[in-house]
Amino acid sequence: MQTQMHVPQLSKSNKIIIIAYVGLFLLSEILRGAMDTSLVPILGLTTIGIKKGLIFQIFTYPLIDKSLMTVIFNSLIIWFIGSELEQKWGTKFYLKFLAISTYSCGAVFLIAGFLSSSLFNIVPLFGMTGTNLALLIAYGIIYSERTMIFMFIFPMKAKYFCMLLAGIEVFMAFSSTSFNSAWAHLISMATGFGFLKYQSLKAKGLGIKNIMDNHKSHKARKNRGNLRLVKPKDEKHDPEDPKYWQ
Repeated sequence: MQTQMHVPQLSKSNKIIIIAYVGLFLLSEILRGAMDTSLVPILGLTTIGIKKGLIFQIFTYPLIDKSLMTVIFNSLIIWFIGSELEQKWGTKFYLKFLAISTYSCGAVFLIAGFLSSSLFNIVPLFGMTGTNLALLIAYGIIYSERTMIFMFIFPMKAKYFCMLLAGIEVFMAFSSTSFNSAWAHLISMATGFGFLKYQSLKAKGLGIKNIMDNHKSHKARKNRGNLRLVKPKDEKHDPEDPKYWQ
């Protein structure tokens, strides 16, 4: 079993995301030290903020955080995991995956806030934790048998490595933020998984109508085989290196 120590090149899009993420955190910390004011309540997502017309919170909430260790951990995941997935998928699909997994979390958070009068209204949703959970799920699916090293000591398969990191992310979400944010992060993970599953079914020629019809779906899978790799037309792929699903 060969252990892989591959460090992907930091892509331009991920570099911009990390610079914005780290930059806003540093600015927030400077303001907190100088004026006892944090940017988290301003740039984080709350129903109160949206009701007041702070629409920009919808776009800024993933890029603001209040814990140095969380910022470092999330930035490394975006670099190591996100950059390799972007190389695999291409920038367009990668950014689409990020947008869907990130803003589905925010949408559910807002809906819950508008329907209730609990802490959803005042405790902000913020940070890249939900996005990174979705990235870890995707990486664990596509590179499930790749061997990686945890803490530079323990070799393990990528699927277990990503499950472990996802578990750490979930623990950090539940321990460092409100419960509301924690389950909202899990929404991102579920949405990312669902999006990749849809891509897998789409690659087999299965649409929504087919998915709802179990008999037709079974017949289609039987005719097409157990697995069909997703690949653009006129482009050859290594059958051992799937694009979206394994």
